[in-house]
Amino acid sequence: MTAQEVIYFDERSRTVRLGDGEPVAIRAKSFAAFMTLSRAYPGQVSKDVLIEEVWGGAVVSDDSITQAISTIRRALGDKDHALLQTNPGTGYCLMVPALPEGAVPAAPEDAGAARPSRRPPPWAIAGVLALVLAVGAGAFVLFGRASGPEPSIQPPGESPAVAVLGFDVLGDAPDLQTFSRGLQSDIIVALSELDTVSVLAPSVLDTGPDAGQAPLRAYASHGARFVVGGTVQQSGAGLRISGHLIDTSTSQIVWVRRWDGQRKDLQTLQDDVVAALANELANPWSGQITGLGTGLVGVPPEDASPEAHIQLGGQRFTAFNGPAFTEAERHFRAALEIEPGNAEAWAGLSFVLGAMIPLVRGDEAKALRDARANSGRQAYHLGEGSGRSLLAGSWTAALRGNRTETLRRLREAADKLASDADGLALASIQGALTTEHYAEAARWGVRALEMKGDAAPDWYNLGPAFAAVFQGDTEAARNFLHRAPPGYPPVLALLSGLEAGRGQPDRAVETAARLRMLHNDFTVEGYLEAELFYPESKRETLRALLSASGVRMR
Repeated sequence: MTAQEVIYFDERSRTVRLGDGEPVAIRAKSFAAFMTLSRAYPGQVSKDVLIEEVWGGAVVSDDSITQAISTIRRALGDKDHALLQTNPGTGYCLMVPALPEGAVPAAPEDAGAARPSRRPPPWAIAGVLALVLAVGAGAFVLFGRASGPEPSIQPPGESPAVAVLGFDVLGDAPDLQTFSRGLQSDIIVALSELDTVSVLAPSVLDTGPDAGQAPLRAYASHGARFVVGGTVQQSGAGLRISGHLIDTSTSQIVWVRRWDGQRKDLQTLQDDVVAALANELANPWSGQITGLGTGLVGVPPEDASPEAHIQLGGQRFTAFNGPAFTEAERHFRAALEIEPGNAEAWAGLSFVLGAMIPLVRGDEAKALRDARANSGRQAYHLGEGSGRSLLAGSWTAALRGNRTETLRRLREAADKLASDADGLALASIQGALTTEHYAEAARWGVRALEMKGDAAPDWYNLGPAFAAVFQGDTEAARNFLHRAPPGYPPVLALLSGLEAGRGQPDRAVETAARLRMLHNDFTVEGYLEAELFYPESKRETLRALLSASGVRMR
């Protein structure tokens, strides 16, 4: 057996690689599916077994399994399915062995020795399948539950279950029925990729004691915590899509959003809807996933979980001012006291410490940078390739001056945070400050703004504002800065400089006076020394911009 005939995996980082290739991190459910397949090698794994091992027996959609398998294949570069084979109607089978990183493959067999088949004989497959079906009789049917006792609601601490209804087409537009079905399918696929939810298959509406009943009741009986639904309506050449999220525990609509566009832009509209819904569910700071929402405000209960503290920390961060940052830091540290290895808490702490740096000077700023560097390293090494841990690690790479690694981690983070508006907004800020890829950084920030719509926090404008400043687009910079946090020192300083550059000295002086009133110790040189800019030439750009403003230089 050669190295190229072996897949290597690392359970800590959730990475897989083929032979001498580069390790690729994959999502938790995809990695769990891979491990189930690797343990079964050279045998195959049925879909029922994957559902039981990966999703804990929940009723999940066909798309959930297909997406997990596709993710594994992409990570291994298995375009022709030679490494991971699909056996129609029966299951999946790895065609090469998988070993932990550092393990040595067995020596090649003698040329004359007969090689055992990697696949069990058909009678063995049939026997195993029969046994699985026999054991599972009365509990599961392929992609549905057999009739029997009503399943229990998802226990606390496990991923909440989500169901996706078809979007109702209002009016006489038969062709939009196909669009509606595609929209439902895309939402199911997007949610299936998330580690934080289980997605129920639409077929559950036809199974169990509540079959034929109202969809909300039927999905709730199968354990759905949230149900996604909406409408599609045509008006001339225009199209309006309305989406909503229902919490089945209260039967209340907890989120509503509307999108207007043209029929010719159906794909763009569809992408916008899918991203916004996934963000509303999955965002660890502001999503509905944990059932916290605004239910936890102020002082959490004594037995609050790390996840509760993380969401409360994120909620406070969004206020984007000194007292709120202090509260956010307290919550992230409280999460770490409960669970010192929680990468999301370390990442959140890294972000809030970074936001606090422009508020202080001298030794205090240096201490915050050192603390941010430590929390960023912890998040990166504990995060198993998660989007926010990569983002925190990108800043530490920039601190070391490693431009290539900074950009690699940042781009990988933005890719994994595609359905996380807060994460994209953070990536936008970091990209503008620590790379020269301004258009890319601005695009992440604008995408975050689009995903949240009118509910977008004002700090989402910071990344596009910084990117526009460094690109020399003063008009775009002013527009974004006017919508950014009005009391944040860099915002006021940059606005003052831009106003002076536009020949508005009175407004520049007025803005600088407001800055002194709110942050009397702020100076241009103090800020340029405290903040991390990469490359260093950005400091000269800002120094030149701010030298004509009314802001104190030293």
